[in-house]
Amino acid sequence: MASQDWFCVLSPSLDGASNMRIDRRLQLFAERSRRPVTLVRFYGWKEPTVSLGCHQTPELAFAKGYCQAHGIPWVHRPTGGRAVFHHDELTYMVTSNDSRHFPLQSVRRIHREISAALRTGLFRLGIHPAAAPGDGLRDRALSRAQKPCFVAPSRHELVHGARKMVGSAQKKTKRSFLQHGSIPLVIHYDLMAAALGVDAEYLRSKTVGVSEAAGRPVSFDELSQALIRGFRQVFGIRFRKPIDDSREWSLGIASGQAVML
Repeated sequence: MASQDWFCVLSPSLDGASNMRIDRRLQLFAERSRRPVTLVRFYGWKEPTVSLGCHQTPELAFAKGYCQAHGIPWVHRPTGGRAVFHHDELTYMVTSNDSRHFPLQSVRRIHREISAALRTGLFRLGIHPAAAPGDGLRDRALSRAQKPCFVAPSRHELVHGARKMVGSAQKKTKRSFLQHGSIPLVIHYDLMAAALGVDAEYLRSKTVGVSEAAGRPVSFDELSQALIRGFRQVFGIRFRKPIDDSREWSLGIASGQAVML
C-alpha cells in the first residue's frame, strides 16, 4: 500500500479541550476526504484531566466537587464510555475512511484490528497483554454510572493479567470512524481515585500502567515508537515521515484550520 495514505501525528501535551477538538477535526478530515486516508495520532495531557463520555452527566460520572476544589478540569469526549482520568500517559487516536484496512461496517472488528496493533507494539517493550474477552471481566460492585471506564475492560481492550492496561472508545460516522484510548505510563492511584470518586486500592487491583508492567520506566517517546512499529507490522503499511506536530499546528487544527497533508 502507498505510504501517502497513512499519516502519523506526534503531538505535544495540550489541555483536554484542545485534544478533543483536534481529534474531532482529524476525523472530519477523514470523513470529507475523497481518497482513502488514515491518521494515527499520539498525544499527552498538559495537566491531570478527567474526560467523560459524550452522553455522561458530570454530577454522576466523577468526583466533580473534588476536581473543582483542586483545579482538575474535565472535558467531554466525542466518543462514548465512562469517566477516564488522564495524567502521565500516552493517548492514541486513529481515524480512517479506508475500507481496505478497516471493516467500516463493524465497530467491534475495527476495535479488534487496532487492538492487535497496540498489542504488537507493547510486545516490543517486553509486555505481553491479552485482549479482554468482554463483559465477563466487568466488576459488578459498582453501577454503570459510577464505574470509571478504565477499570471495566470491554471486548478487545488490553489487560495485563487481570488488570486493564489500555482503555478505548469509538465513534462511527457515515464514511469514517474515530477511535482513541488511554495508555497510562504511570498511574497515580491516589489522585485518580480522588478525581473519580472510587477507592485507590480498588483501582490498584483493576488497572496497571506500562512502566509497572514493563518493570522499568517507559517514556512517551519509547512507547510511541513501539506503537508505530506495531501499526506498521499489523497493517503492513509505511507511514509518511511523522508530522512534527508543533503546538501552533495543534492549536490551529483545534480552532478549525484546514488539515494540510
